[in-house]
Amino acid sequence: MSKWLNKLTKVALSAGLLATIGGTTAQAASDDPNSFTLYSNKSETQEALTSYAAAWGEANGVNVNVKVCSGACSLGDQLKADFTAGEGPDVFVIEGQSGFDLWADMLQPISGEWVDQTEFEFIQNDEVFGFPVSVEGYGLAYNADLLAEAGIDPESLTSFETLAAAFADLDAKKEELGLISVVANATMEGETWIMGNHDFNAYLGSGLANGDRTVTEQVVAGETDAERMAGYADWVELLFNYTDPQMLTVGTQDDMDIAFATGQTAFLHQGNWKDPNLAELEADFAMGFIPYQISSEVDGEGLFIGAPSYYVVNKDTGALDSINKFFEDMVATPEGQDYMVNQANMISPFSSTEETPAAPLSAFLADWIAAEKTVYSFDNTYYMPDGFGMNNLGPIYGQFAQGNIDKAQFIELMTTEIAKVPELLGN
Repeated sequence: MSKWLNKLTKVALSAGLLATIGGTTAQAASDDPNSFTLYSNKSETQEALTSYAAAWGEANGVNVNVKVCSGACSLGDQLKADFTAGEGPDVFVIEGQSGFDLWADMLQPISGEWVDQTEFEFIQNDEVFGFPVSVEGYGLAYNADLLAEAGIDPESLTSFETLAAAFADLDAKKEELGLISVVANATMEGETWIMGNHDFNAYLGSGLANGDRTVTEQVVAGETDAERMAGYADWVELLFNYTDPQMLTVGTQDDMDIAFATGQTAFLHQGNWKDPNLAELEADFAMGFIPYQISSEVDGEGLFIGAPSYYVVNKDTGALDSINKFFEDMVATPEGQDYMVNQANMISPFSSTEETPAAPLSAFLADWIAAEKTVYSFDNTYYMPDGFGMNNLGPIYGQFAQGNIDKAQFIELMTTEIAKVPELLGN
């Protein structure tokens, strides 16, 4: 592991997490070997996960309590509150290295035959700590039927210029095509993760080989590539100019989903995790992803694909054997595979999974991977300080969307926040 990565913060857990509460050590996990609590960060899969956990629990004599925190709910903040209150879960989710650093003192290694069936387990110091929740990916999702009606081939959108021209063409045909805007996007408080996490990852990794941390290392050092940031600001401006102003500034991800699912926008700024929502909204059209085109200097060829999160296990749990069996059965049994692929509409990270996704965005990603097309690093944002994308950068995108700052001020504010990163990381 590189020197700069070792310097990533081990954010100090509050005294209430590791010390005592009212003189009594907080009880942070179940002491019942046949009962455990699992904390998820995906509301999109909550119904499927709860249903699977209940059926598995009944079959195995184990009570599995599933909780969720996503969207406007900050899982990191909620976990801190729960641990402080002595109500920490047995299993919860981290998002890569920074998440591990935050909770390392609370975790234990895990094992199982599933480890040999994936390349996406989370390893630290040669020990496995994380069970990959899924493989996810994103670019700019598109309605293939609408693009065909407009005479636009999505495979031709391979540069900033071609995408900008396509946006302008669609905008000119809004009434004819029944569009409210070209793109569905949102920046309001509570939705800052959309731009602050996923879109900022385009600044960090677009155009770079998977695993290339060059720009990420610059940001960790508090440095901004001025030319790259200027081009990136053009990309953000392009997205904002072709999104309905009301949706952009006060809309929610639900508003985005509805607009895209009902054919009122041609593009959706989300990933394949939206498959369940779009199915529920009865979106009945072919869809796929195009790569982000972050500037006229960087031709985007890849999608951002990887393991977005990992289940980790509280070292104080008394239900480790039940938890390990829960993980193993999710990988090895037909019921577990059916949950991952068909019910939760996820791409399985395990080679033994025989099910293939039918949901359109996940199927598109699976085909992209199978064809060995270009993939950009999914996890660069995980090397940022805890909450940096949502809390530090997110409001800047919001100000730009609202017209409270211009593009030059956007660049200045982004540069200022990036300069704070070393201090936030404790470097």
